[in-house]
Amino acid sequence: MLVHKKVQDDSKANSKAAQGKALKERDPLESTEEEDPEALIEKIDLKEVDRLLYHIMAIENDCAIVPQGSMKLTPKHEVQRNEAFRGLNSQQFLSLDNYSHFRVVQDASKREALEADDAIFNKRFLDEVIDDQPQGCWSVQKDGSGQVAVIRNNLWRGFTAYHRANSQEFGYVYVGDGLKTVDFQFML
Repeated sequence: MLVHKKVQDDSKANSKAAQGKALKERDPLESTEEEDPEALIEKIDLKEVDRLLYHIMAIENDCAIVPQGSMKLTPKHEVQRNEAFRGLNSQQFLSLDNYSHFRVVQDASKREALEADDAIFNKRFLDEVIDDQPQGCWSVQKDGSGQVAVIRNNLWRGFTAYHRANSQEFGYVYVGDGLKTVDFQFML
């Protein structure tokens, strides 16, 4: 019985020494998994396709625009093309007040208004282009015929939208290098 107790004491001493050694080897400033949840996240290298997808989504979020009234909110709160839209008239089509972003609504007050039952009757349920910052990030011109508004985004050079007055024709395209002009406000 005396031998057995000696073996147990030796094994306890060895385990305490191993724990002490492990504690000494661990950096005291190092985070544990409980303290640092990001330690559990597996890090992967981004590929070119990931970078491209990010840029496309950023351009669409910042630039995709439609004439107001061209989209409608259905009773199921889904956005659809408005069949009754006949286009902006010749006094409206050159004003940025009459264009909206075609994206998930980001303005908190508009988002709350979308939850109301009467939201389907509001033609200004999307974020408005005129509210974009910095001021002057959009420019509007007439084309040669005088019937088409050409709208350009000055932050994402290469983005162009258009709308033909008194028609259902509108759209947009981006042909550029994928670089945002971040110092635009200093160029004014």
